[in-house]
Amino acid sequence: MKIILIGFMGSGKSSVAGKLSNLFNWPVIEMDQLVLEKTKSKNMDALFAKGGELLLRETELALSEEIASFKESIISTGGGVVLNKIILERLKEPKGKIFFLRASFKTLSMRLANDASRPLFKDILEAESLYNFRQPLYLKAADHVIDADQKTVEEIAEEIFQKAR
Repeated sequence: MKIILIGFMGSGKSSVAGKLSNLFNWPVIEMDQLVLEKTKSKNMDALFAKGGELLLRETELALSEEIASFKESIISTGGGVVLNKIILERLKEPKGKIFFLRASFKTLSMRLANDASRPLFKDILEAESLYNFRQPLYLKAADHVIDADQKTVEEIAEEIFQKAR
């Protein structure tokens, strides 16, 4: 089985993935990190300077094919992975469960207030519009929705662990 974490920027996917890795004793696959490695970019700003969001999405698609066959792993996706149904289908097969870490825009804004490494969060109004656009996509893709506003990383990981067993 694979655990696939989806959610908007700042929802806690990477942090929760680390805790889940300890609970399941499975490796973590960080899609954003793999994208940076594959594109030889030091960060998302550098990647966007090279090829914009198109390069990011094309690289995610290519990576999804590579990691689709992984078993017993925790996959922390990029926030925009829900924009491509093919990626989600690849990651989910053969035995993947998708968990949407849902957090309010207010919570995410507070978490990301001092994080300059998020190119799609530089304009708060555009970020909120993107957030609103993606919410129904996350809900549609999710097997389970985990409310992440008022919970610790440990509580979220434990909830996923219980639901995934």
